[in-house]
Amino acid sequence: MTASQAKIHIPMKKFLMLIAVAFAFSSCQKSSFREDELLAKRNALESAAPNLLLSSVIQKSTFLYQNKGGMGAKNLACTMQYMEGNRNSDDNNYLNFRLPNESLYDYTSVIKFVNAAIIDVNKKGLKSHEGIFRIFQSLLWSTVSDLYGDIYYTEGLRGQDAILFPKFDDQQNIYPALIQNLKDAVKLINEGTEVVDNSYDVMYAGNKARWVKLANSLQLRLMMRQSNKILDKTELQALAALPLIADVVENAAIPYIDGDGSFASPMGRTNSDPATSFQIFRPSKTLVDSLKALNDERLKVWVAPLERPWANKIDSNDIKRTIVQKGYTYEYKWDYINLSNTKIAAVAPLIVDQMTLYAGYAAGASVNVLVANGSYDFPDTRYNYKISKFSKLFNENANPLLKATIMQADEVQFLLAEAAVKGWITGDARAYYENGVKLAMKRWGETTPANYFANPVAAFPAVKNEQLAKIGLQKWLGLFLMGLESYADYRRTRTPNIEANGDLNPLVNPFPLRYRYPQTEFKNNAENYQIAIGKLDRGDTEFSKMWLIK
Repeated sequence: MTASQAKIHIPMKKFLMLIAVAFAFSSCQKSSFREDELLAKRNALESAAPNLLLSSVIQKSTFLYQNKGGMGAKNLACTMQYMEGNRNSDDNNYLNFRLPNESLYDYTSVIKFVNAAIIDVNKKGLKSHEGIFRIFQSLLWSTVSDLYGDIYYTEGLRGQDAILFPKFDDQQNIYPALIQNLKDAVKLINEGTEVVDNSYDVMYAGNKARWVKLANSLQLRLMMRQSNKILDKTELQALAALPLIADVVENAAIPYIDGDGSFASPMGRTNSDPATSFQIFRPSKTLVDSLKALNDERLKVWVAPLERPWANKIDSNDIKRTIVQKGYTYEYKWDYINLSNTKIAAVAPLIVDQMTLYAGYAAGASVNVLVANGSYDFPDTRYNYKISKFSKLFNENANPLLKATIMQADEVQFLLAEAAVKGWITGDARAYYENGVKLAMKRWGETTPANYFANPVAAFPAVKNEQLAKIGLQKWLGLFLMGLESYADYRRTRTPNIEANGDLNPLVNPFPLRYRYPQTEFKNNAENYQIAIGKLDRGDTEFSKMWLIK
């Protein structure tokens, strides 16, 4: 047997089946084979050292989760009004949701790797490793289902089993299966006797107890996500009593690494030139104004001062000033609203933020992006001196505050607060809420001021609906640049109310509810694709309601 032959391990029966299937379709249906199944190796992972698998699964899954919905990914970040594009950006008003979204295959390529890793460690009897890998399996499949709806959870990614045209599972069956998978993960981690290598476990340094907390916390996320359809108060109460992520040091996050762009922050200088592409990402007015109203120090962590802020009085108009903010130095110069200047007079009606160092783009900014907040004097579309940039922190490749994150302690507290307000679990909703705020600030290196909750905008109210609104606002801030989770959560709760903000008109630009299936599904898995979209109330559009939100 040659070395190349030794690398192939396909049982004869399965090999003959694949040959038969290929022959049957090659003459008349060759083009209908699923492209992603043919181009990617199925279960291609050979036996590998578990420590190497561990670091690879964690990094591939976590960076994917963050990059597809967080820093550097404008689609969901703009949709959730964390940022706006500093140009005529389709992301600012949901237009990219109108197109088939190929992100599915970014997820399935990593899921294939995770599945193969599970098979490998299962054969070796490494239960704790299998449990950890199952956590990421549930995370990624839940993300795919959250974005698209029904998906081929059971039959997908099984090309080696000659399943080239997988059926789509109903979302209502997928969710319970994912939750059960997380329960199984906890059992496996607890039963495993092997050591988890602390140097290759780049998330929890071999601490099995923290992996259990993550699995339990993800169960809470998914159970709350499906609560509009399936609600078992007894099970939810029991879950709330289990060990959950409770502090920032337990957050499911890994740091970025300076150097290689694939490991550096997506908005860092390696991936986003400070003079060009970094200028395209700008904070939204919704974000800036919310932080201002709360007198929240995260504003200065996330947002840079304006370079040319508006002043409604003459104030040393030509003098540059320097400010040091959270360790970064910025220069700014007040610009007097001088109506005798014809250029300024022309944009004066558009000035909405004056006598402030911070201003964001109005949600939905598109046609008027070049004159937002009265912009009148800049060399090209990269610049807008009347709208803040993100802070210099985000243009670093790596920083202790910049982490690829899949779940945080503050999200857990806000989920518990919501469940307590609704009477689904016992517990002090106000305590959960305030703990969530404190943990969210701690995540960004900030201590919550003693008088923070004395502010009526932050105080926990007495009325149930107002309580849920406050929880929603702070949870949205806590999920800053975690667009995937923020999007799924907002779609379920509709808090905070962002849909009618700025230039958005719900009648013209209704909020998108899902991604459209990739065009490949329509071309290469047509029969099952048609069955799946037949269950959607408005077909394969961004406005159809999946099971979770019907």
